[in-house]
Amino acid sequence: MMFHRYMAVVVSAAISVPSLTAGSAAAAKDTVVLQRVPVAGTDREMGMGISEFPPNASKPGHKATGPELAYVLDGEVTVQVDGQPAHVVRAGESWAMPANVAHVTTAGPAGAKVLATWAWVPGKPFNVSDSK
Repeated sequence: MMFHRYMAVVVSAAISVPSLTAGSAAAAKDTVVLQRVPVAGTDREMGMGISEFPPNASKPGHKATGPELAYVLDGEVTVQVDGQPAHVVRAGESWAMPANVAHVTTAGPAGAKVLATWAWVPGKPFNVSDSK
């Protein structure tokens, strides 16, 4: 897993898709999808969206079926990958998450806004629960 700093520009229309939340009172809001584009020569599609986290909200343990890149626009999030130390990612920083890696993402006390990009196979689940 890599942690980097990147800048991002977002231009597009928004549609909402549900995010994986396990019924917690402090759960991340649904991701608003900004754009999707096919990846030429593959069965995959790239997506880009905004995830908003209320203060201390969490996206419970899950695995993404494709790789993800995320950039923190506002606030901070703690990314906890199974078997690794937690990593705090602040506004202006980003992280990469390989496919099928179990993790939990939790906002800091001020909440967070995250720009996420991902690759997935349309029509198949993207986030799958990491129930143990």
